[in-house]
Amino acid sequence: MPGLGAAHPFHMYEGIRQQPDRVSRVLQNQRELVERAAFAVASRKRILLAGIGTSFHAAHYGEQCLRALSGGRIHAGVEQSFELVNYPLALGADDAMILVSHRGARNFSVEALHLAQTSGALTIAVTGELGGEGMGSADFLIKTCEQEVSNAHSKSFTTAMAALALLAIHVARARNQGGDAALHLSALAAIPAAMEKALAVEEQVAGIARMVALRPRIIFTGAGPNWVTAREGALKVKESAFVASEGFETEQFLHGPNLEVDGRAAMVSVLSGGAGDPRMISLLRAVGEIGLLRVAVVPEGIEPPPAEHVVRVPRVPEWLSPFVTLIPVQWLAYWMAVERGTNPDNERKEDPRHARSREYFRL
Repeated sequence: MPGLGAAHPFHMYEGIRQQPDRVSRVLQNQRELVERAAFAVASRKRILLAGIGTSFHAAHYGEQCLRALSGGRIHAGVEQSFELVNYPLALGADDAMILVSHRGARNFSVEALHLAQTSGALTIAVTGELGGEGMGSADFLIKTCEQEVSNAHSKSFTTAMAALALLAIHVARARNQGGDAALHLSALAAIPAAMEKALAVEEQVAGIARMVALRPRIIFTGAGPNWVTAREGALKVKESAFVASEGFETEQFLHGPNLEVDGRAAMVSVLSGGAGDPRMISLLRAVGEIGLLRVAVVPEGIEPPPAEHVVRVPRVPEWLSPFVTLIPVQWLAYWMAVERGTNPDNERKEDPRHARSREYFRL
């Protein structure tokens, strides 16, 4: 296993490390464009966000921001792009469609963008630099970061989250539903420093990964904005370490999924200091009786929950907490890949079976 701080063989490692800088760049470089886009969005009656995979998780986070920053008065819809294209909603000039796509290439998110444009809806694309031309025709094109070499996206996800958080602040402000916008902007501006501090958990998480990597099943749980963290964590473990994993909203796990796990599994639970924490603590006690290996990601200053391993991250407002809770989850996926000898960057392209399989769904 490569030593901590040494040169790493995978681009995913670089992507994780670069996140504080890239998030800071988005907040600085895209500020004026995002503000203009937000005022256009605020004039529409309905707001929809869409994406696929990690981009779908970013869209979900954008919805969570709009809900939190408006005190629950803005209810945006979140759609998976394939579903939106094949089972479309009736769209019109009163709608704003926000599409998230890392590569901006020809895919179902691009088709969803064209569908929205044909219907007369306002369109905003959140996508990576030098991506495909498909997103370029949006009314507003918000750039996140350079294209990632690794297919296990990290910085492209958190930079999309940053753009959507900034957008949400200004949409809520434009609708006079956002409370203290200056306070929210200040909190968001402090996030890159908090992310930089969170990166320091790498060594602790690398040690935890040695034990978790031996497990055949990994469960991630979270509530509110950290439901996004749970879903993204499971996806990253699948993409990088090729281990069966699933991300659940806290309460949803307790209604059936809890019955199919046993002591061979590990659970990674994300707490945020918010309303969902008491139920998460009950969940952790419950799975402890079953024998799961429990890892809790917890803000500083919160009483340690019942878990074999507690990973501390900086405490930030709950609506911003995924920026810091994601980092230990990403480290876990990366170091599990190292432990298991898998390549987190290339989508198993060295395996001819997966190469043949990919031809059936490649766009």
